[in-house]
Amino acid sequence: MPKRIGYLYDRLTSWSNLYLAYKKACKHKKSKAETTEWMFNCEKYLFELQTELIEQRYHPQPYKYFVIREPKERVISVAAFRDRVVHHALVNIIESYFEAVFIKDSYATRKAKGLHLAVTAAQSYACRYEWYLKLDIEKFFASVNHDILLRLINRKIKDPAVMSLCRIILSNQTASMGLEENRGLPVGNLTSQFFANIYLNKLDHFVKQSLGYQAYVRYMDDFILFSDDPQELKQALKQIDKFVQQELELRIKPQSVQFNRVTHGIPYLGYRIFPKLLRIRRENLKRCLTGMERTEQAYIKGKISADVLYQSTRSRMGFIGFANSTLLLQTIWGRNQQAGPTV
Repeated sequence: MPKRIGYLYDRLTSWSNLYLAYKKACKHKKSKAETTEWMFNCEKYLFELQTELIEQRYHPQPYKYFVIREPKERVISVAAFRDRVVHHALVNIIESYFEAVFIKDSYATRKAKGLHLAVTAAQSYACRYEWYLKLDIEKFFASVNHDILLRLINRKIKDPAVMSLCRIILSNQTASMGLEENRGLPVGNLTSQFFANIYLNKLDHFVKQSLGYQAYVRYMDDFILFSDDPQELKQALKQIDKFVQQELELRIKPQSVQFNRVTHGIPYLGYRIFPKLLRIRRENLKRCLTGMERTEQAYIKGKISADVLYQSTRSRMGFIGFANSTLLLQTIWGRNQQAGPTV
């Protein structure tokens, strides 16, 4: 039985932790009206929130929603600012205890990790192995079982007040989204991403320890295994599918299963990965360029700030520039220099 950690709630509700959480919640959100209101009333609102948490009468507000349709239609959940402060406060305190048991090959929403390092790791394995198996969980965020998740959290955290706060956050997710009772995590939340890694950490250890795969990369619910033996990978698919159904009440998405030689290219995280070459997938490039044009037009019309334009363009150019795409970058940069505003 792993060591369980207690006496965390006082740290969670301390002024220093809540103020740090507030600063993190403000990041890249300072132009939002709700954030601005908090900035003008920071001490008052933080004191009220701290009191609610200490007295254990905190109740989150309902989520707001918007829909994105690229690359696929998804409902994004937006927590109230005060609730985002609580999410950061929770993760600030308990994250390190779970980081100690997470595997190095899990790359989503973790410090010193990220999408580009996941792609780099996958390409490194593609240079060493002949075959790959790529899998995805069907409706992952909507399918997470709260009881299983809470048991996994409780294996590490024994502080009853912290566990109660986790239950409150999860119950608000179910109530706000109209999901099946005790299931689902809203897409777009800090706690959802963190809880997702806790949930799938059990799968990570099954693949690495029980199945013995060292060549393994996971970015949220998209993961790849590598091997020189194609029959071994086919057997692994059956074992993983059985494991996620029995242990996590999840299912492998049938249409997501991709099994091939690495020399054919691995479609992963917006790129096509070859052993010695990295290309942007055509549909992702088109989406990226269209997004840049829309953002530029929004800036020209005064709908977004120069800072938002800069951050958005920098992110997309970083995505393109990570691939073997020097000529493409020069073409895009030349076009933007002629047509777009500089920031």
